[in-house]
Amino acid sequence: MTSIVETIRRIVRSELQAVRIAELGVVEAVSSHSAAGDNDNYGCDVRLKNTGLLLKRVPVVTGHVGSAAIPNVGDLVLLTFAKGEMNQAIVVGRLYTDDDRPPLNSTNEMIMHLPLHADDSAAIKTAVRNISSNSPPREMIAEMAPKITVRVTDGTIKATAGNSEMTLDQPDGGGGTVTVVAGGTKITMNQDGDVTVESIGDMTLQSGGAMSLEATTNLTLKAGASVEIDAGMSFSVQAGAEATLAASSSLSLQAAMIAVAGMTSFGPG
Repeated sequence: MTSIVETIRRIVRSELQAVRIAELGVVEAVSSHSAAGDNDNYGCDVRLKNTGLLLKRVPVVTGHVGSAAIPNVGDLVLLTFAKGEMNQAIVVGRLYTDDDRPPLNSTNEMIMHLPLHADDSAAIKTAVRNISSNSPPREMIAEMAPKITVRVTDGTIKATAGNSEMTLDQPDGGGGTVTVVAGGTKITMNQDGDVTVESIGDMTLQSGGAMSLEATTNLTLKAGASVEIDAGMSFSVQAGAEATLAASSSLSLQAAMIAVAGMTSFGPG
């Protein structure tokens, strides 16, 4: 009877040893489905760390069907085995190592630095965080240093490209503002309808067709030096009430013919 029990025990131990639960492995090749005509289906070749056995085209678990983030060659991965069978391995996750350390991170945030070992100037970086001790607590950042940064916080979106910047600001209980800055040029648009254009250099307004400048109240044109108005054909100045042409020095009117209609008064200034 004892020999029968021992035999059963040996059989059970042997069967248990043959059952695979989970193992670590290193990716040696990937078959991600990188071209429309290939037959790859999101898998990789993995060499088991303990035995050195190479498993071919092991499927990789995805967090959501429709998304893809295939492991890189050299990544340390965790495998599990359906029903404990060696030929039913599945890559269920990746692990950091002493050589492949994670980007700086904390709780309540998701960080991406792609590729892992790239310098900041060559990597794509994203951060999504919601940390109550921060101000503001909610923040999303996408960065392609050194030129491009997009930052989203509560009420504000800011996109930066070198010396150019666009900010959409919607404060609580207040009117929103869109501000565009390009070097020394600034355009500000408020939700209440105000628009301000500022430039430290030249400014040009040009239209291939007609152009109209219209204000429901006052319209002011002012220059620190001269003002020139040049019409290729006719030029008309009209006022619903009074019109005044004044100069602190001389005033010249020149034409082949000048007509003055209505009551006219000429006198010393």
